Amino acid sequence: MTQFPTRHRRIGDGGGLTRKAFLEAVGAAAAAALWPAARARAQEAPARDARARIARIVREYDSQGDHRTGSPVDAESGRWLADRVDEAGLVPEIEWMGFSRIGIQAAYVEVGDRWAEGVPLFDGGFTDAAGVTGALGSLDGAGTIGLGHVGPRTGADFLAHRRATSQRAVVTVTGGASNGVPEGLALMNAPDFKAPFGPPVLQVASRHRAWLTAAAASGATARVVAHVTRRPEEVFNVTATLRGREPSLAPVFVMTPRSGWWTCASERGGGIAVWIEMIRGMAAAAPPRRTTVFLASTGHELGHYGLEEFLRTRSRLVRSAAAWIHLGANFGAAIGGDPLLQASTAELQDRAQDALRQVGEAPVRRRPAGETPGGEARHIHAGGGTYLSVVGANGLFHHPADRWPDAVDVDRVARYARAFTDVGLQLANA
Repeated sequence: MTQFPTRHRRIGDGGGLTRKAFLEAVGAAAAAALWPAARARAQEAPARDARARIARIVREYDSQGDHRTGSPVDAESGRWLADRVDEAGLVPEIEWMGFSRIGIQAAYVEVGDRWAEGVPLFDGGFTDAAGVTGALGSLDGAGTIGLGHVGPRTGADFLAHRRATSQRAVVTVTGGASNGVPEGLALMNAPDFKAPFGPPVLQVASRHRAWLTAAAASGATARVVAHVTRRPEEVFNVTATLRGREPSLAPVFVMTPRSGWWTCASERGGGIAVWIEMIRGMAAAAPPRRTTVFLASTGHELGHYGLEEFLRTRSRLVRSAAAWIHLGANFGAAIGGDPLLQASTAELQDRAQDALRQVGEAPVRRRPAGETPGGEARHIHAGGGTYLSVVGANGLFHHPADRWPDAVDVDRVARYARAFTDVGLQLANA
């Protein structure tokens, strides 16, 4: 702190403090006092801007509607995302691919004069318009139609039942507290979309649990209809490339899914917003050594369809890339959110944890390094690639209530955007 003389003199006295020196000393003291506040304000402004951009991205994504792959919303959302890439500083590219779109004609279960509409599981069997009729019983019973209480998370037991059962159809009650989400229809993903198996599975909302359970206990006759059509469709991924100074070096990939069930504001919105912020931050920085490829893939809920198609013609890059960064589901969820770092090495987890600590994010859970990860990162793991992934839990998982603004922790998403931009630059300059 600036020290003033203890002996007081009149300004202008010989040998004393001159007016100029006095004003300079006062100015220096004021500047020293104000510098921490000024520095804090200078740091807060970019953070506020980033937060506003992230809020805008998630709000607009939510407003588009249900982001099911192959739907009109999926196409509209992809074009919107390409515009956001352009705004962030890179040239977007659209990568088209063929797709067989399922159109639901009729999907319901009927018992006597009661019935419940639902949604078929997209990697199971389907029925004709007449459906399947028979006794309704439990999954482990002798009924023609089994009744379960599974969804939105599938679980190994349910998968095993679908593969082994002789039942001709299955009805599963999804949603509700027993399934870890609010009451409603919380849909399951279809990881085997390209190779469906087992009987038709009809997913219905939790409000039908009581009467369906009573009907199964009495062995009542039920009819299940899961009648669909298929038609050829074209869907697309959105990509962008940040060229590095040394094109001979292995590239870095940054990927996030852009589709899902319902509006999926917190499930998908956080990853999309961080992806855009990483493009903005890395494009604005000095050109990195390595090229970075950004991928936003469709088909997440259908066996990661868009990523699989992307890798189908680029399989060598799984292993040869310097690193893959996966911005997965739910890490920005405000309800039940619990982020989890997944990585091929502990060093990459440490790097991400250090970056998160620098922006004030609390330590997060870690999956043991090298253990099979969840989400799209599993494709990189299976191919022997190097990856860093963040996913999370969500109290509104695959639920229609996953909506802006209540479902999204914008401040957490903003912190992850800053941290992962830093990690991306580190890896691109390694």
